[in-house]
Amino acid sequence: MFERLKKYDKKAIGQFIRFGIVGIINTFITLIVIYFLQEILHVKYTISNFIGYIAGVVNSFFWNKLWVFKKLNSNFIREAILFLVCFGICYGIQFISLLILVEILYVPDSWAQLLSMIVYTLCNFIMNRCITFKK
Repeated sequence: MFERLKKYDKKAIGQFIRFGIVGIINTFITLIVIYFLQEILHVKYTISNFIGYIAGVVNSFFWNKLWVFKKLNSNFIREAILFLVCFGICYGIQFISLLILVEILYVPDSWAQLLSMIVYTLCNFIMNRCITFKK
């Protein structure tokens, strides 16, 4: 029983580390898109946020499927749909966090984007591990 638990823990830790690496890459992609739109093109922070997350989610799906959760021979369509549903839920939670930070707590847009990303990342790992790429 304990050997099985240790194996599970190692697997979960490995997945979380790989998820974190993919998350860092996605964070850079998302932030680059957000800040380019927001600061260079002067697009409203809410629209910049949405477009940035779309750019990150496309990259994220493929890396999570192929490298983090290693689901090579599984149902692509099913996983893509579940991934998008999980993204939608996590994005909704993140977006509400962003609005609260900016509109109620008066955190500057740039910092609020970063803080709400942390919320998104935690929700996203849990949902994709437990739903999208569940064995």
